[in-house]
Amino acid sequence: MKRLIQLKNRKGQTAVEFTLICLVVFFFLIFFLSLSFVLVLSQYMDYATFMAARTYKAAHGDRGSQIAKAQEVFEAYVSPVRVSGLVRNVSNLQFTKINPGDRANLSEGIRVNYDLNLFYLPPLFSKNKVDSVISLTSESFLGRDPNFDECVGFFKEFTNRLGINAGDLVSRMEDNGC
Repeated sequence: MKRLIQLKNRKGQTAVEFTLICLVVFFFLIFFLSLSFVLVLSQYMDYATFMAARTYKAAHGDRGSQIAKAQEVFEAYVSPVRVSGLVRNVSNLQFTKINPGDRANLSEGIRVNYDLNLFYLPPLFSKNKVDSVISLTSESFLGRDPNFDECVGFFKEFTNRLGINAGDLVSRMEDNGC
């Protein structure tokens, strides 16, 4: 008889089950939302790195001006997400070759490291704010054309080697003729 009374007294069971299911669904919702932020932001950082590498490849002038222009383009893309706190600890751009020892290799590019929060734990699960930070690297390598100064130097050396007196003609080139 007592067992029969316990089976009939199920008031509140639906509310408890609903609460448990809502917590699980809420956890997965927050997790997938955080994961989508990470995927979108990492793609955005890859794009910013590509645009900086493209600028580095195509900028006119000497190597120093190419680097300065690439850094300027990268900062223009990254500053909004850095200011909002979504992307943190962005390292300086590293200008490097794919194979640094190979002098004939003209494939140069840019590498940058940064941190993203993978998942924010709600205060329900921890007393302190716990960040799960992941460190990512974005890199983009393109074939690098010689800059204008390298091109003029090559043609001056070439004409001197051939014994051609080109005079001021080589330094008046307007385009990168290499």
